[in-house]
Amino acid sequence: MKESRNAEMRNTLLISFVTFLGAFICADSLLAQTNEPWSIHPVLSLNTSGNDVPFGVDSSYVYLKREGVHLRSPRVANPALPGTPEKVSIVAVRDEAWDALGEIQHVSIDEQHGLAVISARPYPGAPDYDLFISSTLPESRFKKGDTSNLWSKAYPLVSLNSSSDEVYPQFIQGGLYFASNRNETDFDIFFAPRHLQWQSASVLDFPINSDSDDLSLVVLNDDDMYVCSNRTNSEGFDVYLLSRNKNESLAKGFYLELTLDGNPVSGVEVKWVEPSGFNRGASIFENTTDPQGFISLDQLPSSRVLSMRIGSIESPVVEGTVVRIMNVNGKVVREYAINTSGVFSVDFLPLDSIKDLDLNDLNDLSGLPSRYPPIYTLYFDLNVSTPSSQSADQLELWWQNNAQDFIVKTTEFALVLEGHADVTGTTDSNENLSQKRAVWFKEWLISQGVHAEQVSTRGMGARFPVKRCPNLSDPFLDCPPEVHAGNRRVELRWEVL
Repeated sequence: MKESRNAEMRNTLLISFVTFLGAFICADSLLAQTNEPWSIHPVLSLNTSGNDVPFGVDSSYVYLKREGVHLRSPRVANPALPGTPEKVSIVAVRDEAWDALGEIQHVSIDEQHGLAVISARPYPGAPDYDLFISSTLPESRFKKGDTSNLWSKAYPLVSLNSSSDEVYPQFIQGGLYFASNRNETDFDIFFAPRHLQWQSASVLDFPINSDSDDLSLVVLNDDDMYVCSNRTNSEGFDVYLLSRNKNESLAKGFYLELTLDGNPVSGVEVKWVEPSGFNRGASIFENTTDPQGFISLDQLPSSRVLSMRIGSIESPVVEGTVVRIMNVNGKVVREYAINTSGVFSVDFLPLDSIKDLDLNDLNDLSGLPSRYPPIYTLYFDLNVSTPSSQSADQLELWWQNNAQDFIVKTTEFALVLEGHADVTGTTDSNENLSQKRAVWFKEWLISQGVHAEQVSTRGMGARFPVKRCPNLSDPFLDCPPEVHAGNRRVELRWEVL
């Protein structure tokens, strides 16, 4: 039954199909998971009793395929009500350099990077479609030295291909999305991140994928996308609109303050962006500090995790700047000390979860809520950058129990190692020591098979203790040794980009 259904699908949806060199709107990279609420509705003006598959978008139109015919639908302000589709002639993309391939199913072009990903049969008459990559750039490793064709030879993306079909590839901000029925069940949409050179792919979660077939994804803007699916048990494939629910609380009465040596810092750009999910990197709220160094956060969503970015190329933040977030009562609920000039970025916890905190009253920060708590914390003895034999043994044991799941997750997320020191050394020595501790942990992960490009390190010095000495004005006075020991550490976290 399953085989016959898949065979029919190949005959109706996976027949030879190519797209065009269009100006695709590329929203920021999607990730495999999100906790955001999304609404899902069929797009009635695009759906018929047959198969309707969206495959591209530009500033004016959404492009789709209906029973072998290419159509375009005018874009309107409300993505749930696109214009009536009309037939359109699509110029085939097929270069002589690709002649070794069999039937081409779909081509996606990343014009910015001079790349094309092709879904095609690897040879004429091959039973399934695979993914191939090609380049127009002369310096590309694919095209180097070859000037005979516009495109280079098509090279298989071996790590993404399977013995089943890989179809409808789409570049979205460098990330690669495609559908596959490799699980011997339904078609699902997969994501291969650019920073891993598309060497691994993970299946996306609901609402992009369902328990039915899901074939293609088209991103319209930061909050809306089309997905092609037969998820409502319809006879054919339909277009569904996925829209972010925007009914969320705002940070009324909260404000941000930037100071340097106690003086206000004005004219610095501060931006809050999506840290993950469907629209990673998309701007949610941004403003510039006023002459008093303030920004009102009245329009900032307060119910979800964001990433806060301070500074830009045009308005860099200066090392030594202090960032404070105040609640409606003027209490400091977040404070950051910036240790480098340029752009400062940090995970920004939901203000709803910390609105009643007062940092001045906290001696132990270990209980604060965290978006990404440490995966593992490695502890160090005084003034050394290598762990004790006991800490190393504990790390080995943790790795034995978690390595398999850990390696799988590193195909979806990057890692950061944050090194810390206690307050007993000088500022410079603590900075160097914390960085060395993080580097040791990184080298150890590499020795276990983690790719070096997936791991970054940060030396945090002694500025972010998880435990505080009883006497905050003099941390050297009557401070228990276990407090200092608890701060000599490296925290391994999933990175939010």
